[in-house]
Amino acid sequence: MPIIEEETQVSNRIDNIYEHKVILFNDDVNPFDHVEDCLMRICFKSEKEAIRIAHEAHNKGKAICYNGSIEACETVAEKMGEERLTVSVV
Repeated sequence: MPIIEEETQVSNRIDNIYEHKVILFNDDVNPFDHVEDCLMRICFKSEKEAIRIAHEAHNKGKAICYNGSIEACETVAEKMGEERLTVSVV
């Protein structure tokens, strides 16, 4: 039975590495087209997804714009920050 427990623990660790998120916050500085462009270029979103995320951030104050490993999320957050967008990794 210990083998099953070890497999479950490994499986849970693999699932957990993608539980990190990059949150995009609304601001009054960046125009929608810039935000949408960054979402497509940096977060690999389609135009439709980018528009939806930009509107969600605008209307609700924040939106999840990327899911991935902590390393990938930190890279995305850094690039978004370089574009003067306000983001956080959680």
